This record gives sequence, structure tokens and C-alpha cells, in this order.
Amino acid sequence: MEIPDIPLGKTYKMSDVESWIGEGKYSSFFDFHSKIGFATQRSDYGKIKQQLDQVPVFGFNSGRYDINLIKSDLFAVIGTNNIKSVIKNPSYMCIATWNMKILDISNYVPAGTSYDKYLTTYLGGCKCEDKISCVCGLGKGIFPYEYITSFNVLNETQVPPKSAFDSKLRGTSISNDEYDRVKFVWEHYEMKSIKDLLIWYNNLDVVPFIKAIQGQRELFKRFDLDMFVDGVSLPGLSEKEMYQTCFKNLQYPSKKPAKAFKFPAKRTVGYKNQDDKAKREFGMTLDHLNTLLKHQKYLCALCYSQLTCETASADRINNKLGHLDGNILISCISCNTARKDMSLMGFRYEKLLEFNSDKLVYSIDKEESEIYGKMKANIAGGPSIIFNRYAKRNETNIRCGKLCKKIIGYDANALYLWALGNEMPCDRLTTIEPYPGIIDDIKADKIFGFLECDIRTPDHLKDYFSEMTPIFKNVLIDCTDESVIGKHMFDYNQSREANRSKPARKLIGSYFGEKILIYAPLLKWY
Repeated sequence: MEIPDIPLGKTYKMSDVESWIGEGKYSSFFDFHSKIGFATQRSDYGKIKQQLDQVPVFGFNSGRYDINLIKSDLFAVIGTNNIKSVIKNPSYMCIATWNMKILDISNYVPAGTSYDKYLTTYLGGCKCEDKISCVCGLGKGIFPYEYITSFNVLNETQVPPKSAFDSKLRGTSISNDEYDRVKFVWEHYEMKSIKDLLIWYNNLDVVPFIKAIQGQRELFKRFDLDMFVDGVSLPGLSEKEMYQTCFKNLQYPSKKPAKAFKFPAKRTVGYKNQDDKAKREFGMTLDHLNTLLKHQKYLCALCYSQLTCETASADRINNKLGHLDGNILISCISCNTARKDMSLMGFRYEKLLEFNSDKLVYSIDKEESEIYGKMKANIAGGPSIIFNRYAKRNETNIRCGKLCKKIIGYDANALYLWALGNEMPCDRLTTIEPYPGIIDDIKADKIFGFLECDIRTPDHLKDYFSEMTPIFKNVLIDCTDESVIGKHMFDYNQSREANRSKPARKLIGSYFGEKILIYAPLLKWY
């Protein structure tokens, strides 16, 4: 390799490169790398440099709260022209510049995951029996937010009174044990002012958080994914892994030799006429075609299907040249017609994916955008069953604050596994028009998919479904209309005065649905 302005004929080491950077010959290692002779050989150099230049900045729930709080000042400093962002209103999923990428860990965990649950998942959580004298660094800190009314308060040299930790915003107070913990850490860490308490509190937020992120990052590395680079959310990383997985271990056609035959001599006349018309040179011989057939074991060179006299064709490798010996392979007529100007490697891979189509994941493209929009609009969700998923003895509060002392009931189900175990839509999305007898065909399992239809509960079944209506849908609810929400809820909404609910889309249970998509097995149940 060549290094500008550096004498040749000598072996150089990394220490030499570092000294050149120190002398100012290069601004960084990447500047050095971009100027040496082989730097242009890496087509992904720019992408790698960007990934290494961008420092990841993480927060927890920061996209919804912290970023919205500081964004005006942040954008004023770095300039809006230098920003690329991913927004999921009202949350910022990612804000990126050339040297920084702000991400929110909340997007990499299931919805509703608390900060404490996140730390427990990747660090095991605090296992200290005495929570008051805990110094493991994994417990949650305590700080009197609303007591800090000015910077001068941070200089106070006494432990804040217990009342200082009250929150008028949340209507909460700390327990005696929690206040004893504050007094313990003040003495244990020899704190001199409330500022030291703030530093301790912030460190408890940051240090375990970094360790948990490192643990989560190692988890994704098992799947050859870097959560800092390959996605800005858990669904994004999952999608990438899905595509990586589905394209592994593709099955190839059997390539079983077909019956031998001679290439039809009369067909060469048509190829010569094509070249004459296009003013291309023709130089293809029957001996060469028959040799190719024998070498290819009488299989199509593109899709590897078995050939016959009727399906074999002479396909030009380089379509800019004519039919010449050396520029020909034998393919089936359908592949010859479909390939056009596509490269051999690219077309073979396309045919391989076609062969494995029953195992692959399909992306939604423009052709299917209308179907996608219709399906997305019909995702209504389901009822919220208000149960605690997890209760812990002597920790979980039940019945107005009483501690759960023992297991009084146990309910286990595998709802998601059950759903995945059902028949699922696959392959390309297509639309068919309704026809007489389509309902009978669905009942007989002749058709599988989603039917857009109107559906109503018969009058004689309404009492049966009165506690759990069979249709769930999202509709616009006008909370100012008593005829829509009923007198009780209307009076309640009116009593809220300034906080009255405005018209909004709500998930409701209903006895009927109009133009909704219904999954075929569910339609059979109806």
C-alpha cells in the first residue's frame, strides 16, 4: 500500500500511525485510513466510519419526556439541518447527527416495562435482605424532587426532613423505612450536602443502567445484531433477525438429470433471424448446444427444472451480444423470457427464493399497500382484563393495601403460543371479489383469509353475549352526546368541567360490525 508523504521500503507499526496523528499529519485514524492506497477498496467504509463516529446516547422513557423537554435548546445548539430523526408521536425514537445518536431503551423492551424491571431482567436486581442499608448499587434511589426550589437548596448541609420527600404532584409520601434509608446513605457515604445526595441518586440511575444496556447488547450479539446500529426499536431488531433467519438454509431443487434429447435444429433459424434483425453477430452451432445440454444434465441452467425438446431454449448470457458459442446457456423458455437483462446470479437467486416461497417472509410492497392499509385499520385490539400478571408474597399489595400472604389462586395460559399455533396468513397477499357461496366455501375450509363483511348478533343471542359482546372495534366516540355514551357517563363527563373528555376513537364491544375484516376461523365460529 502507498502512504502519502511517507518514505517507502520500511515497515511501519501502529505506534508510527499514532505519532503521525499526534504531529497533525492526520486528524484521526479514519483520516489516515482514507488516504492510504487501499482505502477505496472497501465499499462500506463510509458506513463503518459513521457507525464508529456516532456516540450512542441512551435514556429510559427519554423519547417521550426528556427529549421533548430539552429539544428546543438541543436543536438550537446542533441545528435542525444536521439532524435525522425517527418520530412516533409524541415520542422521539431516534435523533441522529454525524457524531451522536440519541436512543430510548424503552423502545427495546416490551411496552409497560418499568426501569426497575429492566434492571432486574439484565442485572438480577437488588438481593440485599436489608433494603435500608443496601449498598449493592442496584436499588432505586430516593430524592426530594419538589423540595429543590432553587440551586441554593443543594448546598444545605442537613438531611432533608421526611416531609421534603412528599410529592404534591403524585400525592405520595415516603415510608419510614425509606426515610431511614436516606439517613443511612447520608452517613455511610459521608455526604456533606444535598448535592451529594443528588450525585448518589443520579449514579444509581446511570451506573446500573449502563451495565444493563451492556448485558442486553450482548444478548443481541448472539443473533449477529448490534442494537446500537441495526435498529431503533425491538420490532426493528426482530424484523432484521426474521429476515436473516428465513434466508438461511434455503433448499435447492433436486437437480435430478432429465432424459437425454437433441436440441431442435429448426429452432436455430429463429435465433439467426433475431440476430439479423437486431444487427448482431450470429455464431451458434448445434454441436455446442447439444454439448451444453449434456453438461447441464438436460436441466435448465437457471431454475434447474427438467428440460424437454419443447421447453429448451438458447439463452444469451450477455444480451448485448448475439447467439454465439460461449455466450449461450440452455434454459427453459419461461426463464429465458423472464430474465431479460437481469444478471445470471441475480436471476438464479430469484428463482431460488421462488422455490422456497412457502418458507419465506414477504415484505408489503406498493402492490399490496391497499390490502395492508385495510388490515392495519382493522386491528382493533381486545378487552383489558384488569388482573395483576404477577404477585409476590409479602410484597404485592391487594385489597386496599393489604399484603398478599399466600397463593389463593393460580391461572396459567399460553395465549400467544395458542395464537401462533393457529393457521396464519402467509405467502403473497391477494384480493378476490365476493361471489355467491363464499360463506359456504369458508365453512368448508375451501378458502382461508380475511373476509370484509357486515355482521350482526341475532336478537335471540344478545342476552347470551350481554357480559362480553362478540365484536370489538375502534370507533369515534362523541363524549358530548348523551345518546352515545349514556346519561351516567355523560353526567360524569360534564362534572369534570375543564378536564372533560373530547371526541376520540375508542375500543368498544359491540353487537355488530360494518365493513370489518374477520379471520376465516373466527368467522366460522360466528
